[in-house]
Amino acid sequence: MAKKSSTSALTPEQHTSQDKRYAEGHEYDYVIVGTGNSALIAGALLAKAGKKICMLEAHDIPGGYIQTFRTGDYYFCAQLHYTWRCGPGGKVYEILKHLGLHEDITFNLYDPEGYDHMAMPDGKTVNIPYGYDKLAENIDAAYPGQKENVKKFTDVLTRINTELRDFPEGNVSFWKILPIVRKFKTIIKYRNKTIQNLFDECNLSKEAQAVLIAGAGDFMEPPEDLAIFPYVGLFGGYNTGAYYPTKHFKYYINRLASFITDHDGCHIYYETPVTEINTEDGKVVNVKTENGKTFTAKDYICNMDPQVAAKMIGWEKFPKQFQKKLTYEYSPSGIVLYLGLKDIDLRDFGFGKHNVWDLAQWDMNKTWKEQGKGDFSTPWFFMSTPTLHSDEPGQTPPGGQILEIATYADFDWFNDSKEESYAKYAKKKMELAERLLDLVEEKYIPNLRKHIVVKTVGTPTTNVDYVNATRGNAYGSRLIPKNMGLGRLNAKTPFENLYWCNASSGYGGMYGTAHTGLALYMDLTGDRFFHANEMPTDAELVESSRKKFYEDNPSKT
Repeated sequence: MAKKSSTSALTPEQHTSQDKRYAEGHEYDYVIVGTGNSALIAGALLAKAGKKICMLEAHDIPGGYIQTFRTGDYYFCAQLHYTWRCGPGGKVYEILKHLGLHEDITFNLYDPEGYDHMAMPDGKTVNIPYGYDKLAENIDAAYPGQKENVKKFTDVLTRINTELRDFPEGNVSFWKILPIVRKFKTIIKYRNKTIQNLFDECNLSKEAQAVLIAGAGDFMEPPEDLAIFPYVGLFGGYNTGAYYPTKHFKYYINRLASFITDHDGCHIYYETPVTEINTEDGKVVNVKTENGKTFTAKDYICNMDPQVAAKMIGWEKFPKQFQKKLTYEYSPSGIVLYLGLKDIDLRDFGFGKHNVWDLAQWDMNKTWKEQGKGDFSTPWFFMSTPTLHSDEPGQTPPGGQILEIATYADFDWFNDSKEESYAKYAKKKMELAERLLDLVEEKYIPNLRKHIVVKTVGTPTTNVDYVNATRGNAYGSRLIPKNMGLGRLNAKTPFENLYWCNASSGYGGMYGTAHTGLALYMDLTGDRFFHANEMPTDAELVESSRKKFYEDNPSKT
């Protein structure tokens, strides 16, 4: 049955075509379970290397959280809004260059003077620019006396990032880094620290803290829980350039998928959920699907949630050290309003090549706790305007625009209602959606509702329905200190021909999952075409990003 917001289910003819292909008895080097971004990156690189790839996808379209769904005549990317390191020298760019796709899949930069606008409780707005030096100046201009404290904070981020560039590549054990441990003293010092710990260490005011953590939704953790390392990666990545795909996320995903299937002997099966992963003598021997098909290969890559896959394989087959890493808590997620608009230009209301994060109170830790209990009296919320980030058509009818509004909401808060009755769940979902629309109309766009053509509301339970995300999680395992570094899953499993490749065995988001797919490919093949320590420095990336933006947008100079 077709899902409400999708390309709709496969046609009978498409099913027949897949059945015919299956009957041909193809032999594969790799069976990949799932088509999320990390799996597509690994699959595309392996296909280019001459490997025969079979991908099995439960949904009717590829992409996982980067899938694009249709509602009416509007197309929405499910969860992604922007990413980083997509220019020359950046990891995403270099992956696409290796595939020969870097001139086909291109990216537009957000405004370097403020890719994120942080709207504070006192009515001030602080722009987050490219370059930590300008960031310190912007915060100090709004809240005098904080410049040196902000610089102290960003100096720690810079030192950690510099050490990470030189960190050994591949699967890293304690014994591998022991001889050079002194090179990573900042990483070691902060490995168990949270961003709140660093805020306090740097004596940041409540105002400076609020500016720096207004984007907590990018991590789905409050500062008292959020590990420093993901903050360094994401906030530090955007610091060098924030990007949106020129042809939108839909083209990016579909082009990777077609790149794979354009290679001889490489196939993707849709609406083919895996229900069994069978092992013998320490190896995977096959996977079986809900529709009765059996797939075999020399090696297997699991883009599925590792906890779910481990239970499917048999929990008792995993040694205790693997069971420990597999008992992670899931990342939270939230609610997203996908709005298709007409007869309005959001630029007239101050929107542009940036996102907006709005805070109603200074203490994000307090706000997070309140929202987790269903109290949305003073929420934070996020607004993204993808149709202002690229002029390429295909997302809306002529003259249409898209506005997406999001905030954190607890899975159980929704799911408990859904289990009681769908009507109660729907009522709760729409009440929160209307609360967010009230706030946006009050603060930003009067009469917004008059311009809404289509409205789709996604919640954590929606994530379960569409991407099999356990508890609706946003990033797999939580981005907290105990899940970082050596405490986090990597690609290795106790089965010699099975590899994890997902957010929990790497990191979430487009950049994080691209890194995960690349790292697995390089470990499997030994083709280490990318070296982090050969990347441009952050300062060089900031300079090139600023230059490129103004070349592409001369009116902004």
